[in-house]
Amino acid sequence: MEAKRTYSVKGVLTAVGKSLLYLLFFLAVQLLAGIVYAALAVAGGADAGSMLGGAETAVLLSYLLTAAAILLWFRLRHKPLGEAAGLRRCSGWTAAFCAFAAIGLFVVVQLALMLLPAAWLTDYNDHMELLLSTGLIPALSIAVAGPLAEELMFRGVIQTRLERAMPVWAAVVLQAVLFGVTHGTPVQMAYAFLLGLAFGFLRSRTGSILPGIAAHAAFNAMNDPLGIFGDAAGSWYALAVMAAVCAVGCVFCRR
Repeated sequence: MEAKRTYSVKGVLTAVGKSLLYLLFFLAVQLLAGIVYAALAVAGGADAGSMLGGAETAVLLSYLLTAAAILLWFRLRHKPLGEAAGLRRCSGWTAAFCAFAAIGLFVVVQLALMLLPAAWLTDYNDHMELLLSTGLIPALSIAVAGPLAEELMFRGVIQTRLERAMPVWAAVVLQAVLFGVTHGTPVQMAYAFLLGLAFGFLRSRTGSILPGIAAHAAFNAMNDPLGIFGDAAGSWYALAVMAAVCAVGCVFCRR
C-alpha cells in the first residue's frame, strides 16, 4: 500500500517562492523583448519599424525567447525535461482529442462572453483588438509560440514544482491563479484562470504538457489570427461550425 505523502509549510512556501521567481522571469522576458523592439524602432525610424514587422514580431520573439531560455536552463543543469517541465511523450490520439475538445471550450467561452454586460466587455474588446491582428506573424505568436512558452512555464515548470510540495489539486489551482493574473483585463483573467484549470488538469492526468500545448494552440487558433473566417468570425455560424468540428473530432479521436 502506497504511503500517504506529507507536506510541510516550509516546502510549500519554498515552492511558491520559486514559482513566483519563474513567473517574474516570464514577465521580464516579455518586457525586455518589447523594450528592445521599441528601441530598435525608434533608433531606425519608420523604415526600421516596417522591417521589424510591427509589435506582433516583438510578442513572437518574446515567446520564442522564453521557451528557448527554459529549455536551455534545464539542459545546462542536466535535468531531464520530462521531470523538470513535463515534456514527455504522449499518444497522438490524446493530443488530438484535447485539441478538438479545446475548440468546444472556445465555443463555450464565447457564448459566456455574449451573456456578460456590455460595460464589462469594453476594456476586454479594446485589449483583444490590439492582440488579435491578422497575419502570419500574429498567427505564429498566438497559436504556436504563445501556447508553447506558456505551457512550458505554467503547466510545465511551475505546476511540476508545486506538485512536489502540495497536493496535485492545489498545484493545479495555484498555477491557474498565476496564469490568470498575467492576462490583462478582469474578464481575461477570469477565463484565463478557467483555461489554466483545464490545461493543468490535462497535465496532471496525462503526465505531459503536450496535450495542453495542443489544446491551448487549438483554442487560440479559434480567435482567427489568419483571418480565415473573415467577417463571419465570432458569428453564430462560425461558432456552430466550430462546435460541429469539436464533436466530430472528439468522437473520431476517442480511440
